[in-house]
Amino acid sequence: MDLDIPSLLVVNTLLQTVAALCLLMAALSLPRQAGLSYWAASGFAQAAGLALNSQTGWLGLLSSNFLIFTGYGLAYVGVVRFLGRPVHETWPVLVAGALLAAVFLWFTVGAPESRGRILVSSLFFTTLSAAIAWHLVRHAERDLCPAATVTGALYAAWALLALARAGWALVIDWEGTMQEPHAMKVATRLVIICITTTVTNGYLWMISRRLDSELMQQARQDPLTGVANRRVLWAAGEMEVSRALRHHRALSLLMIDIDHFKAVNDRWGHGTGDALLVAVADCLTRELRRSDILARVGGEEFMALLPETGLEDAWAVAERVRQQTATISLDRPQGAVRCTVSIGVATLGADGHVWEELVTAADQALYRAKDTGRNRTETLSIGPGGLETPLPLAQSGWTA
Repeated sequence: MDLDIPSLLVVNTLLQTVAALCLLMAALSLPRQAGLSYWAASGFAQAAGLALNSQTGWLGLLSSNFLIFTGYGLAYVGVVRFLGRPVHETWPVLVAGALLAAVFLWFTVGAPESRGRILVSSLFFTTLSAAIAWHLVRHAERDLCPAATVTGALYAAWALLALARAGWALVIDWEGTMQEPHAMKVATRLVIICITTTVTNGYLWMISRRLDSELMQQARQDPLTGVANRRVLWAAGEMEVSRALRHHRALSLLMIDIDHFKAVNDRWGHGTGDALLVAVADCLTRELRRSDILARVGGEEFMALLPETGLEDAWAVAERVRQQTATISLDRPQGAVRCTVSIGVATLGADGHVWEELVTAADQALYRAKDTGRNRTETLSIGPGGLETPLPLAQSGWTA
């Protein structure tokens, strides 16, 4: 079937323009997502280059191809930025692309040759497409992997096709015309139309995956301190209690409250209060194990769930946390800001109870710590008869 080249160019230009508009809307709607503006600019540059592709003369040929080359370079930078990689990683590939563009200029103005232009432009697309594919497959975060892998595979396929086109340009019979054969032109335009459509869908898929991941993270994470939130801890707590009872394993809970936090806000301001919360969260994260679950459950209140941890070990962890928190110091013009914490410890008893009772025990232990002077660790455990009296081990703090 003899396809009309100008019609294919029009279709390709329109598709590229629509794709660029979609990416521009995404970039304007999501200004914090790096790389989207590069993708939109890439689409517009390539659309403009395709629109000029039908122009005759060396100036039109140069303008068309250099716009398309620029668009591909922008797409590559956009992928690197979207994946959060440093921009300096783009320089080797961009320099190689610039050198190929310079050779293309030579085959257009210095020593005009159609075969040379096809060979160089194909190598340009091979280089840029292979680099994009490598970054997508190698550096995409876990949540992006399905979309990034498919998009990378599309770019890898285009790199192989462009390389095949370069080989074709070297071996085909040009019949002395020194012009690109019609079949090659048609095949190239059809492939570019497919790539334009599918790659844009790949970009939008990656954007969607990134947004889904961020929404899931926001639903699970305290926005100020970065630790888990109450919802995550409650779900984990119910699961860990069930597991501990089923397998007869220990389980402890720490309830941690910053002493006199309201006074910090009143005296130093809420900005300092927020900084103190972040510092305390960082300290707790450092002192706890990776298997422990730390969450901010109130204004100045944190909870830490310690799987497979008995009373004595949980008390030792709480004391270490209490002592390390006391070393926090925030420098402010008016002086250093310090803090202490009170901690309530509860441990699931031999017969055990539900998660809510463990929380109640830790809460009552925390209130006892605050009522008896603050900067203390108090413990309670849950047994068959409900909340038991505090153990001698609980007498800690300044008088420990």
